[in-house]
Formats: sequence, structure tokens, C-alpha cells
Amino acid sequence: MTTGTMDESASARVGGLRAWIVWFLGANAFFYAFFERAAPSVMVDQLMGAFAAGAGVVGNLAALYLYIYALLQLPVGLLLDRWGPQKLLASGMEIAGLGVATFALADNIWVAYAGRLAIGAGSAVGFISALTLAAHWQPPHRFGLFSGMTMGYAMVGGFLAQGPLGALVESYGWRDPLLVTAVWGVVLAALIWLVVRDRPDGRPVQRTGNQSLGRSLVQAMSLGHNWVLAIYGLVISGPFLAYGLLWGVPHMMLVYGIERDTAGFSASLMTIGFAIGGPLGGFLSDYFRRRKLPLIFASLLSLVLWATMLYAPTLPLPVYQVLLFLVGLFGGSMILVIALGRELSPPSIGGAVTGFVNGAFVGGGALLQPIIGIVLDWVWDGTVSADGGVPVYTPANYDTALVIIPVASGIGFLLSLLMRESHCRPVGE
Repeated sequence: MTTGTMDESASARVGGLRAWIVWFLGANAFFYAFFERAAPSVMVDQLMGAFAAGAGVVGNLAALYLYIYALLQLPVGLLLDRWGPQKLLASGMEIAGLGVATFALADNIWVAYAGRLAIGAGSAVGFISALTLAAHWQPPHRFGLFSGMTMGYAMVGGFLAQGPLGALVESYGWRDPLLVTAVWGVVLAALIWLVVRDRPDGRPVQRTGNQSLGRSLVQAMSLGHNWVLAIYGLVISGPFLAYGLLWGVPHMMLVYGIERDTAGFSASLMTIGFAIGGPLGGFLSDYFRRRKLPLIFASLLSLVLWATMLYAPTLPLPVYQVLLFLVGLFGGSMILVIALGRELSPPSIGGAVTGFVNGAFVGGGALLQPIIGIVLDWVWDGTVSADGGVPVYTPANYDTALVIIPVASGIGFLLSLLMRESHCRPVGE
């Protein structure tokens, strides 16, 4: 991880107003990334119609963002240790904004694929860069809190990409609202370039040690606890990304017979819960100086809630909505695996560790989103809608396809029992 000696005046600015502005712009990059990640959830049927595609193709279209995002987490983490967050954030938001425009204007599935890949590639820098800015600009004891706040704020982007965006998609179609957000990404890139600096003293980042990029990565991946944390992140975030950000809206529209905007609002309750649970979990973890226990509770409660929602007798919609909120609230603590990984690992590879663990987080959605779509197509009976030839799936089809969600949560609970405790302090050697 990057370090450097700051003079007294620079140190005094750590945690001040400028520090909050810098963090806020960095967090807005992740906010934007999460908005674009969640956006396909309220346009699944329209994407099927626009590209004459089934659930498997649309699942892959949405997950392309996650494929490239997860793949780039390792090099992004390493490059942050060498180049700093300002350049990566500004260029990333520019690429993401252009990718959104490409996706919105696509006239065939291959151009849409290219757009989603560009969105994912540009967005890949958001979360780790925001955390790096928090590490540089805020006191060390606040890192858990700012990790949760960064994730929680991004969940607001997920909320806007569901209920509110769903209403716009219902009224204007899916292309025009996305074009507006493309402009948003380009403007954000300019603001980051003009305002954000890597550190309070204004100097660029400095390397610590002489390790190559490859050696930092190998060292991060050679530590067993990082694999436990990474796989935990994969199986706990996967259900949230797969259901909350893609398949939950069409599933609820089918099971409850509700409109797109209502289903989008219901799905967004998960992101609202996450927006509260992330910062709250980070604060409580820092306060009680425990990382492992919140992660155990997050996975156990996720398992119970998912099993109840998906496989108990059909619940009244308000009850289902409450449970969606609770999944996000309790699951928000999953973000602590990143803080725990950094604390258990040598400081010189902090960026590599963050990239590795965060890549697994996103990899959960990259795996589960298309798997659920493929299973839906596999059990589909061939029925299509009369008005657009869009595949029509049944509640039983979804029962089969969604079973992977509680299974993944159960695996996460078992992994949480194997974690080491850091007591919120660096213990890596």
C-alpha cells in the first residue's frame, strides 16, 4: 500500500473538510458504477425484446460488466499502489460514460456486449480508489467506517437504478434514460480530475518496497486467509448481485403480479438496507474491535432470510419487502472482509489484497447472474409472449433457478467460522 511522510500542516488536513470532499467524489465514482451495475434489472424484458434474446443471453449481457470488473480488480489494486487514485478514477469514469452511451445506442447484441464491457472496465477503479482515498485522507481508525460508508453510498445508486429508473424505463424506454447517465459519467470524470488529489500534501503516491506487480499479487494470493475471505465475499455478495440487481424484478413481477416500478422499488429495499448496514456494520466493528463476529452473523442471517423468502409459502408482499430490506441490512457487514484482509496482510501489498478480495465480491454476481438465466432457459417450456415473442417463465422455473442463492449463503456461513480475527489492527507481517 502507498505511504509517505507528511508534514504537520498536511497531517492537520487529514479528516478535514477537503478530505470529505475528496472522499465524496471518490465515493461518487463507485455510486455511478453501482448505478450502472444495477440498471439492467428494470429492463430485462425490454432487453430481451430489443435483442431477440432469452434469459441466458440477458444474464450474460448484464454479467459482462461483472466479468471485466472482477478481472480488473487485481491489476487495479496493484496500479493504485504505484500510480494513485486520481488518474485511475478520472480515466475510469470517462471510459464508463462512453460505454454507457455505446450500450444505449446499440442496434445489435454484439455492440451491447461491447458497451457493457466498457462500463465494467471503467467502473472497476471506483471502489478500490475510493477506499485508497479514504486511507490517505482519513485517520486510520476510521477505515472500517469509511469502507462501510463508501459501500452504503453506492447502494443509493443501486436504489436509484431500480424503483426510480424503472419508472423512467416504463415511460421512456430503456435507451434515453441511459444516455442521460452517460453524460453524468463524463462530467464526474472532469470533476475528479480537477478536484481530487492522491494525498493531503498534494504529492503523488510513492511506492513502498521494490516488489514487482507480479510478486505483490503472488504474495497476496499465497496467504490462505485471503482465499477464505475472497470466497466468502463471492458467495455472500453473489445472491445480492444476482437477485437484487437482475432477477429479483422479473421474479416479483411474476409472483406478485406487480408493475415494474413497484418491483424495482421492492428490489431497491435490499440496497437501502445495504446502505444502512454497511456503515453501521463498519462502525460497530470498529467500536467493538471485532471483524469475525459480524461476518458470521451476516452469513447466517442471509441464509435464513433467503431460504424464508424464496421457499416458504408465498408471503404477503409487505412482509417480503421487509425481508428484502433485512437481507441488505445484515448483509452489509460483508464489506468487512476487505478491512480484515488488509489487516491480516503485510501493508506493502494492501492494494493487491483489496483487489483480490473485491474481485471475488463482484465475481459472485458474474457467476450467479448467468447461471440463474441459463437454468431458467433450461427448465423453460418454450412459451413466449404474444406481443413481443419474449420468453415467459413460470414461478416453478424460478424456484429451480434460484435454489443456488441459499446454497451460496450456507457456504459463506461455513467459511466465516474459519476466519482469523484481527481485532481491527494490522497484524500482517
